[in-house]
Amino acid sequence: MTMFNVRLTRWVAAAVVATGAFLAPQSAQAAGTAAGTTVSNTATVNFNVGGVPQTAVTGSATFVVDDKVNLTVTNNSGATVVPGSTNQVLAFTLQNTGNKTHGYSLAASLGSGITMNNVRIYRDINGDGNFDGGDTLYTGGTNAGDLSADATMRLLIVSDTPVGATNGQVSNYQLIATTLNAGTTTVTAHDNAIADDKDTQQVVFADAAGPGAGDAVRDGKHSATGTYTVSTATLTVTKTSTVVSDPFNGTTNPKRIPGAVVRYSIVVTNTGAANATNVVVRDAIPASTTYAASTITLNAGGLTDAGGDDAGDINATNPGEVTVAVGALASGGGTGTVTFDVTVN
Repeated sequence: MTMFNVRLTRWVAAAVVATGAFLAPQSAQAAGTAAGTTVSNTATVNFNVGGVPQTAVTGSATFVVDDKVNLTVTNNSGATVVPGSTNQVLAFTLQNTGNKTHGYSLAASLGSGITMNNVRIYRDINGDGNFDGGDTLYTGGTNAGDLSADATMRLLIVSDTPVGATNGQVSNYQLIATTLNAGTTTVTAHDNAIADDKDTQQVVFADAAGPGAGDAVRDGKHSATGTYTVSTATLTVTKTSTVVSDPFNGTTNPKRIPGAVVRYSIVVTNTGAANATNVVVRDAIPASTTYAASTITLNAGGLTDAGGDDAGDINATNPGEVTVAVGALASGGGTGTVTFDVTVN
């Protein structure tokens, strides 16, 4: 009898066959099997008694795949801006890297640097990274749209540059996305502190921490930073006066007495990171002096007093003033020099 039991045990052990059967095949996703999928596995045991095959016995186990909440916000581009420019763009991509469809609320916040004006968030409908008429303004507190697992949406932070911004200043803005239940404005809650229930679809936060304020690891949020960089012309003006002659000393050690000729020199230099265009110098003829005819120069080249025939004039463009259109000054040290003479009354 003992020998029979040993043999039976060996036969049963040798005949165990485990087979796994999923109720329905799932498409492959970066985040794995879709939440809500029922996974069922059945083990079958075949055995003999006294050499006679017996009815197989089975045992099954079933569980539901839980909701792995994960999302990634990525900055695609920064922007070089000039003071006073409008509708400047930082481009981002939001991706649902979890295994279930979710919605998202959005927020933009200043991380560091200068504060931009009129900051808005748009959904970049055509995904070109530019602000155009087809983009949709996001209203705070709403659902920007549902994304299925692995799906993405393109987003823009759009703002205006302060007029007083200076060359080299930066503005770091963060786009923060918060996970919502699909089709709602309800923030998704996790079940991290609740014991596993194999028959219930539970929620697990799996996101990494981002740079945004309050964006921590496994909080259902993610963020990324985009940078505005101010690049502009920075003009400096140096004005000097030199006495050229006087009625008594001529050009030898002249003094600024009535009848003396005094030369004004205006040097404009662009020390900024961007070219300056349409640079115009205006200088009023000072009281107690009289403009000396035909003395206007630009970069040592003579100009006429009349308006409309060259880059300079007296009284034509601006009454009582010398006006010279210097034109463009290149970044990094481009210079223009204007001179003219007056006689001391």
